[in-house]
Amino acid sequence: MFNSSSSREHDAEARRGRLLKAAAAVFAKDGFEKASLRAICEKAKANVAAVKYYFGSKEGLYREVFLCSCQQSMDKDRPVTLADGGTPEETLRLWIHHLLDHVLLKRKANPVKSQIMAHEMREPTPCLNEFIKLIVRPFHEELQRIIAAVLGRSAVDEDCILYCHHIIGLCIHYDHCRVFVDRLGPPVPKTEEEVRRLAENISGFVLGALASRRGTPPKTSPRSKKTP
Repeated sequence: MFNSSSSREHDAEARRGRLLKAAAAVFAKDGFEKASLRAICEKAKANVAAVKYYFGSKEGLYREVFLCSCQQSMDKDRPVTLADGGTPEETLRLWIHHLLDHVLLKRKANPVKSQIMAHEMREPTPCLNEFIKLIVRPFHEELQRIIAAVLGRSAVDEDCILYCHHIIGLCIHYDHCRVFVDRLGPPVPKTEEEVRRLAENISGFVLGALASRRGTPPKTSPRSKKTP
């Protein structure tokens, strides 16, 4: 016997999925501000009322696309932590390798997320604060704890926070400035082996710098700005 309730439920799930897929493509191309709900709905073969029904608004649809894609990426590709049981130094080496691998190789596997993030960097939306709170801040705070452990400190201090920014800056430089790096040389790594060698180079530099700071008095008044 035909189950009209199940059919409606299936149709609803399919419609919601089409809207998310269409929205991801349009937001990636145009960014939040320029993206048109009409274009999204035409691409999804749905009406504007469906956006309001499933997501509440254009903002709600964008939030679902942006935050869910970022969270899914993190869930599939989580960095190593101190809880995994390695020494602080080895954990930091693996963490640096993980970040380089992600920004130079794995990010290409999700071009939609990368394009939406590029729009966010140019024209931030309210979702950026939520992204930082839910995804970026835990990522940063784990690196700060790793650094504190390498320094032999019992807690994160201002030095650890600054060193965290320095390390991330060293890694993402090869992505954000790849046009210059390729021309100045050596070129940006394009294979897993090249990424591994770069990670070893950066790790050696960072661990040497941290070793020179081991035993120095910690700063106990972090000035990090918390994102609400």
